[in-house]
Amino acid sequence: MVLNNKNTILLLNPPGSKMFFRDYYCAKVSKANYYYHPVDLVYLSGRLANLGELHVIDAIAERISAEQCKQQIVSLKPNIILFLSSAPSYKEDISFMRKMAEHLPDCKIIATGDIFRDFRKKALEENSFIDAILLDFSTDDIIKYLNNASDSIIHNIVYRSTSGIIEGDEKHDTGEWNVPLPLWNKFNFNAYHFPFARHKPFASILTDFGCPFLCEFCPVSTLGFKLRPVDDVIEELKLLNKLGIKELYIRDQTFGVNIDRSFELLNRIIDLPYKFTWTALSRTDVLDDELLAKMKQAGCHTLMIGIESANDELINKHKKKIKVLETYNAITKIKKAGIKVCGFFMLGFPGETKESINATAELARKLPIDYASFNIVSPRFGTKFRKRAIEQGVVDPENLEAESSAGMPVWKNQTFSNEELLELKRKAVSKFYLRPSYLLKRIVSVRTWYEFVNLCKEGKALLIMNR
Repeated sequence: MVLNNKNTILLLNPPGSKMFFRDYYCAKVSKANYYYHPVDLVYLSGRLANLGELHVIDAIAERISAEQCKQQIVSLKPNIILFLSSAPSYKEDISFMRKMAEHLPDCKIIATGDIFRDFRKKALEENSFIDAILLDFSTDDIIKYLNNASDSIIHNIVYRSTSGIIEGDEKHDTGEWNVPLPLWNKFNFNAYHFPFARHKPFASILTDFGCPFLCEFCPVSTLGFKLRPVDDVIEELKLLNKLGIKELYIRDQTFGVNIDRSFELLNRIIDLPYKFTWTALSRTDVLDDELLAKMKQAGCHTLMIGIESANDELINKHKKKIKVLETYNAITKIKKAGIKVCGFFMLGFPGETKESINATAELARKLPIDYASFNIVSPRFGTKFRKRAIEQGVVDPENLEAESSAGMPVWKNQTFSNEELLELKRKAVSKFYLRPSYLLKRIVSVRTWYEFVNLCKEGKALLIMNR
């Protein structure tokens, strides 16, 4: 394909029957009213900006129906569509995109998302309308593919050619991650909602890609790890400030893991003539008092921490490598720094019992955390956890129920039924959030009117979905 400025490129988050999160190779469904920006498309927008006229349609965030989305796409007449998909939405996505291919027979259609990391060549064999699959949005391999004049192998690309399907290997760089500034003006900020935001609108950004830790149940642990230059991050923050953004969701999987670079970035943020407030993800074993104080000074108000389970043996078996006692101490430090905590908990590990799940729910109530997210353990695509489960015959490789928010895997050796597991999860959520002391604490801790309204909406949605 010869690229020129006459190309019309569409980055598409397709419509769906649920609030599907398809990005960053980590499929899930919104458990309440929140929905944040698909970072794959955000950073691909900068990468593809010079190849033609670029458009973005996020049908999930903007609540666009399948018919409305079809009409918008047909009117654009793109000759390149790069669409997101995921395990829980795959069948819907394929059905929708097949219809789009019929309306746009000359359009090159490129797919990306968690499920393709496992399906790869199979996805092209089963879906003749897909021209290529992108396995890593952080690299420039998509540009190499679009400029490819011969049938050569390209890392992170599986594509259809005149000589058949050519399958590049999945290769994630390490070290430095250089990515052009996103075209943030292509995204409708008002369409996105974040439960911990103190201000609206907000932006979802990455200051690194991947994760250096090796938790086997997490797909991001298999993406390598590389850092964006601090200057590039600051340039993006300057752009966002011009667009009126005051709130950030920093989606680095483990903020603070590179201590020297973290302090450099935080100091640069502090030195900006304007202020951001923000939420980030991190781990208990990378946070110390000095780093937390600096994060607070730079505007961090909430940290999301993977606590996972009250059973050290269960989680360390999958290389999480944290201990409950360390978690108590770390969360105490975070709270002392004046930062709120959302704890992530995983229920239903292979070999888990009702007693161990109830112990995890009790741990959530005992810890001084502000929010709790209870998730069903799932064999997510692209993980060692899934590969081992398939090898052991406890997960059907054709089962696409691989998201942790609302669905659950069908473990063939489960010690209790899926219905019992879901009921245990419901009880954990209710017992955590419906405590009178907890509700009073949440109301008292509100700092802005938007935060209060957001708290009420998210709480209502969470309880409705948890019924």
